[in-house]
Amino acid sequence: MRIIPLRGAGVTWFKCPACRLKCRPTAVGAEGRCPRCGEARMLKLSFGGRATTSAADGDRS
Repeated sequence: MRIIPLRGAGVTWFKCPACRLKCRPTAVGAEGRCPRCGEARMLKLSFGGRATTSAADGDRS
């Protein structure tokens, strides 16, 4: 069984601009439409997914 994270780094959600429904990518229809109102354009939201690069030992200040 695959466990899908609900919070934390790299979590992705979709938001419908028409009805403001927020849902996971698995709930979006086959054509990428909103499951509630059928809007074709879903906005992708990402929380905490910023990539951080570590500096080399000599580059730290």
